[in-house]
Amino acid sequence: MKDFPFDPYDFFGYVATGLLVLVGLECMIGVPEIIGKDLKPLELSVVVLASYIVGQMMATPAKALLEDFVVAVLLKKPSVNLMRTKTSALRFFFPDYFRPLPADIRDRILARARTEGLADLQGESLFLHIRFRDYVRSDSSLMSRLGTFLNKYGFNRNLCFALLAFGVATLSTTPFHTASETARYALLAVAGGVALFYRYLKFLRQYSYELFNSYAGRS
Repeated sequence: MKDFPFDPYDFFGYVATGLLVLVGLECMIGVPEIIGKDLKPLELSVVVLASYIVGQMMATPAKALLEDFVVAVLLKKPSVNLMRTKTSALRFFFPDYFRPLPADIRDRILARARTEGLADLQGESLFLHIRFRDYVRSDSSLMSRLGTFLNKYGFNRNLCFALLAFGVATLSTTPFHTASETARYALLAVAGGVALFYRYLKFLRQYSYELFNSYAGRS
């Protein structure tokens, strides 16, 4: 494992996403030709490198669309939803994502933040205040758990975007026919993208959930 050139997030967050994009391009336009090919070691290395580069490129629009627009603007960030006192109408579609913390936990968080001098007790201000407390950053166990959730939501976000991009692009540019293998793959890609979006929301919420509960429980 010491000789493996990527850490787990590099592989799952970037290489897997990039490979999915390359396969999608082959299905749509015929290049690059990698499906079913007996790739030699050098060729395989090139595919892995290309997948990593493409995965890096896909991470930027994935974050811009799914995290900075869909989540931050439409659904609101977990730091907002965890502290909600009123139910959102969107909770019907995303029940777990919109489930707030228990009232006593919310009260403890706000009380501690006030004693630490925070004036804006909501949203991103509250999240950043908690996340960059010295005693939070020095908690190696907590930081390890947060790192796991970060890797998982990044992985699901990037793959979700790649699947939805392939599915929507294919279905919108080619006539749909149930006998078309490409069309069936496109439908599966959209379904997979939706499923991964829910997984992305799960781990995105869990990051803030773990952070807020740890903060509230400090003596």
